[in-house]
Amino acid sequence: MIEIMNSFKRIVASTLLAISLISTIAIPACSTAPKKDDRASFLTEARQSKDYFTKAIPGLNDQLKSSAGYAVFPGIGKWGLLFGGGEYGHGAVFAPEGTQIGWAARNNPSIGLQVGGQGMQMIIVFQTKKVLEEFKANTMAGSASGTAVGGDSGVTGIAKYTNGVIVYVGAQKGLMAGGSVGLQMFKYMSVEDANSIYD
Repeated sequence: MIEIMNSFKRIVASTLLAISLISTIAIPACSTAPKKDDRASFLTEARQSKDYFTKAIPGLNDQLKSSAGYAVFPGIGKWGLLFGGGEYGHGAVFAPEGTQIGWAARNNPSIGLQVGGQGMQMIIVFQTKKVLEEFKANTMAGSASGTAVGGDSGVTGIAKYTNGVIVYVGAQKGLMAGGSVGLQMFKYMSVEDANSIYD
């Protein structure tokens, strides 16, 4: 019995260590933006994803316009990798009027979101310029609740800010369940920096 318990403890310890190591992996700068040849189609899908959210959530369009900016992750399944119970994916960052200002990447193996369908997507709204600058400086911390959009679990109106951000998550097909989103798991790169690195 003692030997079984010790084996179980070793398995649990190894699993926790693996999760810890994965969650501390930094996203390399070169992978924050999509490949150069993919950027035009990515931006098209990011804008389509924004339209998905604004049609599903009454008042979101006004919320985006009054924000400091927002990031759109149009499809984790297509534009990223699924691994270890979590996701890695690319996003595009926009000013309130819709001009792209940068790229983002998300690496969150401990995310609590649950997908009941396909085409997971996300939009993060930044309340103030200070919060947006923290995001751009890759110094955000804490977490925010992911508000589910679409299906029977969908919201009926705009959500409230938590730690200066709002996170909406949805699925193009099926249902979405909300969960906690670790804000430290996002990385940012300006359009100019991405162009200089990849050109």
